[in-house]
Amino acid sequence: MAKTLFVSVPQWYPMNPYLSGAVLVGQLKAAGFAAAYYDLNIEFFNDILTRNTVEESLENAKRQLPALRELVSSLDDPEKNFASYSRDVRTKLLRFRTISELLARGDGFIGRVLDGVEDAVRVMKDRERFYEPETLFKAKDLLVDALKIISLPYAPAKIMLDNYISDPVMSYSYADVKSLSRDLDRNMFISYFERKLPEMPLADCDLVGISVADLSQLVPALTLSRMLRERTDKKVCLGGNYIYKIITEIKETPEFFTLFCDFVSVGDGEIAAVELAEYMEGRRAIEDVHSLVRLRDGQVTANEPAPLLDMDALSFPDFDDYDLSKYFSPETVLPVQLGKGCYWGKCAFCDFYTGQQKFDIKGVRHAADEVEYLKNRYGVDHFIFVDEAVPPRFYDKFIDELNARGIRIHFYSFARLDRGFTRGLLKKLHDSGAEYFSWGFEAASPRLLELMNKGIDPDVRMRILRDCVDIGMWTQCTFLLGYPTETPEELQATIDVIEDRMLINSCTPSNFSLKKNAILKNELDKVGITDYKSNGDFHVSCSYHSVNTTMEKVKHDRMTFERRFLAQTADCLWSLGFTDTDHLLLYLSRYGRDFVRDYRLQYKKEQT
Repeated sequence: MAKTLFVSVPQWYPMNPYLSGAVLVGQLKAAGFAAAYYDLNIEFFNDILTRNTVEESLENAKRQLPALRELVSSLDDPEKNFASYSRDVRTKLLRFRTISELLARGDGFIGRVLDGVEDAVRVMKDRERFYEPETLFKAKDLLVDALKIISLPYAPAKIMLDNYISDPVMSYSYADVKSLSRDLDRNMFISYFERKLPEMPLADCDLVGISVADLSQLVPALTLSRMLRERTDKKVCLGGNYIYKIITEIKETPEFFTLFCDFVSVGDGEIAAVELAEYMEGRRAIEDVHSLVRLRDGQVTANEPAPLLDMDALSFPDFDDYDLSKYFSPETVLPVQLGKGCYWGKCAFCDFYTGQQKFDIKGVRHAADEVEYLKNRYGVDHFIFVDEAVPPRFYDKFIDELNARGIRIHFYSFARLDRGFTRGLLKKLHDSGAEYFSWGFEAASPRLLELMNKGIDPDVRMRILRDCVDIGMWTQCTFLLGYPTETPEELQATIDVIEDRMLINSCTPSNFSLKKNAILKNELDKVGITDYKSNGDFHVSCSYHSVNTTMEKVKHDRMTFERRFLAQTADCLWSLGFTDTDHLLLYLSRYGRDFVRDYRLQYKKEQT
């Protein structure tokens, strides 16, 4: 029997399991196929966050210093003339600066990281120490510092808990990505994967599926897929939301299929994964596997897209292969997807819907069955519903169903500031375990909301947030700073909302990005974008200029605000957060909104 192994690659958040592999394993097993999952991402973080790896990385960086110093001394004013040098020289100059700056922090800093890194990992998983705020945030900062040291030999590339940034001197053109996949000097994953490949459960599998959810996984995923193609006889299939967003460029690059994979699966994979398993067993022609892109007679060919999913026919996710003790949380937060797509789906700046079918959602009973099954099978009480947005009317019936079954969970999700979230519904949700929603506030200006086509009433959204405050629910909002044509006064109005800590308990501010697949890309005249260029074949956003700003200025303004805001709230537990939202859920379910909001750390978080 043909067996499929799904692999999750770095970099992804190591706090809790990622969903896609469990979904596809569940589908395949329900269809009678052998399937397994291997979380290479969580293996990576557990393997590298050790004293030994920090020491080795530090010594490696120090060995590079003499040659780097000699290069710098041979150049005439390298800071001033930086842009004129070759890419290799620019990388080395940035590496020299990064290593020198970190070593300048002194032996005390380095010793603290060496002595504390392994215990910091233990803190993240400890059911007692995790819930001691001072201990937790010291451990978080220490892990951040450890990853800085671990990244030094490959600087300016760097690995973080919430991101991976490859060498910024290189672009995301196909040529550069291909080069990076083989570059031992710039790519930290090559040596790691070489050590790890013998440990991976590859022996009895025939097909390896690798999902790429974000840019942070692209170089690692292509590095692994290339190594699998070169060193094993396994078929390799790439998929995931990010792959779909660059599928046009992949189709224009036949060599991609000779170097990196046998197949690309585009869009939702629940149907295609089963059909591809049928092909691997000789039960289906390759031409009949929906949503598959491949090389045929030297030409890239694409099969018909898969039909719409029957959401209630989907099998439950299968997390049996996940070692839940390895994740950086003392209690597991399991991901569940209630539906596909966004029921609004019209925000001009958004590309989340790319690669997904039109909005559909599971039936209330099916969704409740899934939560009940996962809760009982894996002994978990905490969940994240990973949907872009779930209609309030669904939540109303869903919570009634859970309550009728006596199922008590703690959860959070993403939501639109939809007038359907009445005060009564919010209270019902909160009383039934909804600790918070991440609301898409974006901007204070009604004019900008109209340009964004958010489809929400500015007054209603303030009512919803005030209702959350009154009933004791945490308020987390996302904000989009620097939307084209935004005035300084409009930016300040949004910042004023963010800094109202009694209204907004935590925030995720982002700078506007012009996405290749966003609706806005075809409406640039509406927002005064005068010109743009791609950030690379395999990048999903574009550099741009508009009538009143540039991408660089937007980023500068957001970072200036963020640094000031972090300094102002350095003693708060979660004033600003991008990836530790699961940890926030655990604290809220343990201590409640008021404790988490009002606690002030004696330890001051680092502002880096």
